[in-house]
Amino acid sequence: MLDEIGVDLALFSDHDSVRWLTGLDLPAPALLFFERGEFTLLADEGFAAAAAFAAEFGCAFVPIVGYTIQQPIDAPARLAEALRDLLADVSRPSGPVGVEEKSLPLALWQTVREALPNCEHRSLEGSLLPLRAVKTEEELARIREGFRLVTIGHQAGRKAVRLGQREIDVWTDVQTAVEREAGMWMQMGNDCIVGHRPANIGAAPLDYDIIANDSLILDLSVVVDGYWTDSCATYYAERPTAQQVEMHKFVEEALAFAVSLIRPGVVAQDVDSKVRSYMSAGGYEVYPHHTGHGIGLTGHEAPRIVPYNQERFQEGNVIMLEPGIYIPGVTSVRLEDAFLVTSDGVEPLSHHDKGLP
Repeated sequence: MLDEIGVDLALFSDHDSVRWLTGLDLPAPALLFFERGEFTLLADEGFAAAAAFAAEFGCAFVPIVGYTIQQPIDAPARLAEALRDLLADVSRPSGPVGVEEKSLPLALWQTVREALPNCEHRSLEGSLLPLRAVKTEEELARIREGFRLVTIGHQAGRKAVRLGQREIDVWTDVQTAVEREAGMWMQMGNDCIVGHRPANIGAAPLDYDIIANDSLILDLSVVVDGYWTDSCATYYAERPTAQQVEMHKFVEEALAFAVSLIRPGVVAQDVDSKVRSYMSAGGYEVYPHHTGHGIGLTGHEAPRIVPYNQERFQEGNVIMLEPGIYIPGVTSVRLEDAFLVTSDGVEPLSHHDKGLP
């Protein structure tokens, strides 16, 4: 990719870029420097995996002092100093220097300019996103493990939705179930919200009680080795009302319709438009959020399934699809599943139960 744009030197400063290029869930701050075919990783000295990675793959490693009791904690300043020393030994490039400009702190920008004066700078912003959108087998293994834990979380969530329970009580049961299975603390998100909230699309769990005829949206992400999952199901404290049954079944149909549209070469914008039209034709107000999105090192990645996006799906994309219906202050339904785009369609990656009780 760098050869194609004529870059001999490049500095990757976006945290997700560095994580993707190394395969390490590195603590910030970290940099990856490319010089004529060779990489140098600048990262926290306390992260043992960084040194092991460098030794295994022949990558130079510059340790940065992070936490210390001997001097003030200032890893960014030490990172700038280490970069300055590294660039001092670099010969002037014949072509432009590639930089991820938006994520590069001012101090590091200044370091690059001083070390490589009068060099043309070429933006690498977003250049890795198309590559990151197609997942490797190693990435898929992490994502599949995340979805295994997601299923366990939803099983706990369904059981926890009872009259008198609060949103936070449901979330606590979900988090406990996932972490017990994983045997460790897990980074998790996103929404755990009762249908009678005035704004009931999504929010963090609070002390709202689950009341009669209530619904609860559980939108759950579990992060495994830096890789996100996503999912959503809607649960009911009692037997769902006739209105809720009708809404739930329609969202199931809308989700199945969305899935039927996905295959390599299809434009994301077209899928978004068709699913929104499906909702409207069913007599429901169209949801104000995306129809879906990619996942990976962040919870929302390319390809976004939104009105503006003309990206085409590729084999190897991992996408979420999530239609929903929301009646503020009354009830709401959202269902979400994950899919790996294959050569002729999709493979489901999430397997939590989204059905009516």
